[in-house]
Amino acid sequence: MNAPTVAHIMESYLGLTETFIHEYLIAFRRVRPVVIAGRLENLDRFPLPAGAALHQSPPRRGTPSWAANALRRRAVGGDPHLESILASEGARVMHAHFGPAACTLFEARRRTRLPLVTSFYGFDASKSDVVREFAERYRRLFDIGDAFLVEGPAMMRRLEALGCPRSKLRIQRIAIDPMRYRFREREDPGTGPVNLLLCGRMVPKKGYPIALRALAEARRNDRRLRLRILGDGPERPAIERLVHDLGLEDVVTFLGQSPRETFLEELDRAHLYVQPSMTAPDGDSEGGAPTTLLEAQACGLPILTTRHADIPGIVAEEDSAILADEGDVPGFAANLSVLASSPGRWGSMGRAGRARMEARHDVRRLATHLEVLYATLAETGRLDLVSQEMG
Repeated sequence: MNAPTVAHIMESYLGLTETFIHEYLIAFRRVRPVVIAGRLENLDRFPLPAGAALHQSPPRRGTPSWAANALRRRAVGGDPHLESILASEGARVMHAHFGPAACTLFEARRRTRLPLVTSFYGFDASKSDVVREFAERYRRLFDIGDAFLVEGPAMMRRLEALGCPRSKLRIQRIAIDPMRYRFREREDPGTGPVNLLLCGRMVPKKGYPIALRALAEARRNDRRLRLRILGDGPERPAIERLVHDLGLEDVVTFLGQSPRETFLEELDRAHLYVQPSMTAPDGDSEGGAPTTLLEAQACGLPILTTRHADIPGIVAEEDSAILADEGDVPGFAANLSVLASSPGRWGSMGRAGRARMEARHDVRRLATHLEVLYATLAETGRLDLVSQEMG
């Protein structure tokens, strides 16, 4: 089968936290990616490979981007400019990233007859206001779309509950290139500090209060514990107040929204990685799992996390990670105390995590499976020729 040119369509290229999209775009070898976005940002951080193309679809009057039309309850019609790009680039497949972006492509799908692949990632299938807003359009999308990609079985079940036929669902795991991460087995710091790292947007689903309350509880018996936080967001004032209220000002360090180089440095200096993800009050969830959990395991960090969304599928409980139920402060604190006091386990947990990333989440292998999906749809239109789990 000939390798097709694939148009990747999204509202913005590319948000700082959307590294999971970039990992695939730079890993393709038998597909030429063409990115079409309503807004361009962070281009210096997310360069496209040689031979790829990047286009900005012009905004409609009164809106910041073409995708915002759907988000603002406006009727979505055809976009001649988009269709012109698809034709000029010789696109054989459209791949929409996030459900709302796919809902802008109904007319393009009808007029071009190009196969439409949609990746759902989290908020687009869980956040209550988004699900309500797009319920009718999602039903139409599930009818006319050709394939729907999710990171794991939890997200698959969620899309099925929204009305997506199981026959159109495929698991495409979240991926990284493990070779880009320095692996180091963690060693006992003795009486020195035990450095914990938490990275992510400061939004409810990341569970920052869980980590802070668990830290305060665990420090009653282990004063070595320190937490460094990378990230920013709307919840930062409340998080800073909680740090103050818990008396943690001297042991919690806020690093803000930092460059990737800083993130990699912090991964290397940390002893343990914490990720207390949970379902937010508005239903928002990780959907799949945070990419940072893959990156931390690739670096050899033992993981403390929760049984949330598809997180249990990307870590090996008791081998590379210890898990608590989401929202369970006492359970998370107990796990933190156990792991911090068991440095003899850190090396084997780090090795298990790294091995898991190489075996199950290496983007170079997973991108090949996605290329097969594109080629199969472009040549035959038959999704049934592609296995349920692509990896």
